[in-house]
Amino acid sequence: MTNVTNTNFRIMRIKNLWAVAITVCTLLSCSDSDNSMNEPIVQGKKAAITVKIKGSTVTRAQTGEEAGSADENAIKSLEFFVFNSDGSYQKYFKPEVLATNNQYTFLVDAGNLTVLTAVNQNLGEPSPAPASLTDFKKNSLYKELLLDGSNSRADISTSTGFAMAAEGTINVVEGETNTLNLSVRRLLSKIESPKVDPSNQITAPKDDLLKILGLGENGTVPSDLKWTFDGYMVINGINQSRAFEYKELEDWTRFATATNFKTTFSMDGETVESVYSVKKDDADETTNGFLPAIYDKPVYVYENVPTTLQGGNGSVATVFDKDEVVAFIVRGTFSGTGVSGVTRYWRVNLLKDDAWKIYRNSIYRITMKDIKTVGWSTPKEAEEEGPVVSPTESSISINIEVAQWDVRTQDVDL
Repeated sequence: MTNVTNTNFRIMRIKNLWAVAITVCTLLSCSDSDNSMNEPIVQGKKAAITVKIKGSTVTRAQTGEEAGSADENAIKSLEFFVFNSDGSYQKYFKPEVLATNNQYTFLVDAGNLTVLTAVNQNLGEPSPAPASLTDFKKNSLYKELLLDGSNSRADISTSTGFAMAAEGTINVVEGETNTLNLSVRRLLSKIESPKVDPSNQITAPKDDLLKILGLGENGTVPSDLKWTFDGYMVINGINQSRAFEYKELEDWTRFATATNFKTTFSMDGETVESVYSVKKDDADETTNGFLPAIYDKPVYVYENVPTTLQGGNGSVATVFDKDEVVAFIVRGTFSGTGVSGVTRYWRVNLLKDDAWKIYRNSIYRITMKDIKTVGWSTPKEAEEEGPVVSPTESSISINIEVAQWDVRTQDVDL
C-alpha cells in the first residue's frame, strides 16, 4: 500500500513538473513572439534603394516655371551622399556609368535616411567623413566653376554641364522596394536682358529734366522728348556657391572666401574698367563695359544674400551692403527737339519682391516702365547710388556733412 502511494505521489510530482515546464515554455514563447512583432527597424541592415533623378529640370521664373535648354538640363556626372536620421554620415556612391533612365540603385543601411545628390559638380568622396549633415552642407563648396568676368555668360562649359543638386528623405526598409524621387535644381540663376514697356512714359520732375537737358530754369521740356534704352551691365555677382540648397535661403551664410565682384571705374567715373557681366574675349560685344540693349544671352549669377549693415530689429532702418546687392546699371538716352542726345545711367537692384536676395534656379526678367528720375551722369555715380534699404520699410535718408568754420573778423584800435 505504501509502495502504491509513493508511486502515485511520484507520478503526480512528475505531472506537476511537466505542467510548470509547459507553462514556463509557453510564457517564454509568447514573450519572444511579442518582442519579434514589436521590434523596431534596426539601422544597419542592408537594403537596396533606387533613386530616380528627374532629368527635365525647370527654372523658376517670377510668374511660373519654364523648361531649360538641352545644355541647361544635361547630366554629365552625379554622386550621392547618404546620412542617417541622427545626421551622421553613412555612405558615398558615384555610379560608374550614367543610366539612360536616370534611375540608380545601390545598397545602404536601412533606416530613416537623407539622400543628397550633386550633379555635374564632381565633389568627390568626403575625407575625412563629415561630422554631420549640417556640417556637410555648410562646408560643401561648388568648386568646378568660380564665376568671374571670363565665364559669366551663356557659354558655360557644356563639357562640365550646369551644376545642380537635390535633397530628399526616405525610410528605407529591408526587403521592400525603396524608391526616392529627386528633382535636381541648378545652382545658378540667369538674368535676362531688361525689356522696355512700349507704353512707358517720362514722368521725371520738370526741373530735373530741364537741368540735365541743358535747357535752363525757364526752358520748356520738348513735347516729343523720348527715352531710348541703350544697354546694361550686371554688377555684384557673387563668385562662389554652396553645393546644396537652403530652402528659401534660411540659415544660408556666405563662405569666408566668397566675394561679390566689385565693378571698378576710371577716376572720372565714366570709363568702366572691370565688371561682372563682361567677358574678356567678347569686347566686340560691349561698349565701355555695357552689353547692347538687343543682347540675347543671359548673365548667370549664383544665389546671394547681401549682408545687413544695420537694422533688422524694428528700431532703425534695415540697410544692406550695396556692394553685395546684385543689380543692373542701365544706360539710356533722352532726345527730342532741341536735345541732341543726353545719356544717363540708372541702378536697378534685384529683386525688390525678394528683399534683394538672389534665389538659385531662377530666371530674372525686368521690364522698365516709366522714367521717374533723371538718373546719373556717369556709371560710377549710378553704381554708388544708395543706400539699399529693406523694401518692406518706410525710411528716410538724411545726408549729414560737417560745415566749415564760420570765420568772423574784426579790426580794432587799441
